[in-house]
Amino acid sequence: MEKKNIRRSHYFIEKEFQAEFIIKFCSIVILASLIIGLLVIFLSQGSTTVTIENTRVLVKNTSDFIFPIMLQTLIIATVLSSLSVIILTLFTSHKIAGPLYRLKKEIELFKRGNLSPSFRIRSKDQLQGLANALSDLANSFKDKHKALRDKALELKVVLQTSHYDRDAINAKLKEIEDILNYFKI
Repeated sequence: MEKKNIRRSHYFIEKEFQAEFIIKFCSIVILASLIIGLLVIFLSQGSTTVTIENTRVLVKNTSDFIFPIMLQTLIIATVLSSLSVIILTLFTSHKIAGPLYRLKKEIELFKRGNLSPSFRIRSKDQLQGLANALSDLANSFKDKHKALRDKALELKVVLQTSHYDRDAINAKLKEIEDILNYFKI
């Protein structure tokens, strides 16, 4: 059987989270560029540079000499590195936002009483530990639900017998109570 190549069509899943994630990392790149530029200007304040302009030899402050070139370089480097950071953080945040979106949908089903959601996520996505913990939680609830259902059926059988055995009924009620006491409310 031929394997289908599934292409990602939605890169923004949790738009707010992903936009905030990208903005934080881009702001770090921009801030680092500004700090580098300011440090170079500040550290070159006391020095001079000899330059030749239009066949004339001039002595200038180093900061005045390098500022235009440094400004162009910093702008280009900041734009290129910001673009790379945007692309990188978009794909990285997708590995976080995708599982969060899926887990949130499964939790909604779980909240509505459906104890059969699958909390599995893609193996290369983040949050594997959380998905496994939610699966364990769902399995625990399923086991407790099954135990309660079994005890309720046993109690029903006891109640349907021709004679009511008070001790048997109390014993079944105690077993149901013990299972219910597992949950802290």
